[in-house]
Amino acid sequence: MSKTPWLPLIEQQLKENPKSTTYAFSTLSEEGNPKVRFVIHRGITPNALLLTTTDTRMSKPKHLSYSPTVEIAWWIEATNVQFRITGKAVSVPTPSSSSIQEAIKTLGVEGLEEGSEKWWTSKRKELWGGVSGHLRAGFGRPTPGKKLDEVEGSDKWPETIPAESDKPDEQKTIDAAYDHFAIIAIAPEAVEYLELKPVPNRRTQWKRKEGGEWEETKVAP
Repeated sequence: MSKTPWLPLIEQQLKENPKSTTYAFSTLSEEGNPKVRFVIHRGITPNALLLTTTDTRMSKPKHLSYSPTVEIAWWIEATNVQFRITGKAVSVPTPSSSSIQEAIKTLGVEGLEEGSEKWWTSKRKELWGGVSGHLRAGFGRPTPGKKLDEVEGSDKWPETIPAESDKPDEQKTIDAAYDHFAIIAIAPEAVEYLELKPVPNRRTQWKRKEGGEWEETKVAP
């Protein structure tokens, strides 16, 4: 994959502002309506895929199975910059109607480091170990969005769970939660970088061309 000119800008912003890991993530519903929510940035792969995570029972994986087109808006308050990134995204594990190979093709990483099921299996386990015990427990609770009078009392919900356990009963709870844990991988196709501190403000755009090269355009802010 060709050199990614905008990636060092994101990496530098994260280095300077390690707590600025939340961005707005927009998908399209089955009806074609935009749906947006905030998610947590979970990493960048060797070939510049952006990673976040989700519960497989939530709407994001379903939306991505209808349309992989997404956009994120990432505001870094401390430095007054914004990244707006448009691209294709998939969830891993994939919905039952598709395969990991189809997801790899959508992301455009065939033949690259992220182009194998083994790589994604390992990355998913790594990210599972990296989230908090409280967040892991959320994947073992009732289906998000289900009416409260249709689920068991919250006093029975797990509050925190480890990534793994040598206790059979606890590991059973962990396995059930892990089944609902998925990665969302985003392959950027267009990136816009807006800088509001300089006067005049600056706006730079990059678009990925057919051969994988990035075309840069500076535009009026």
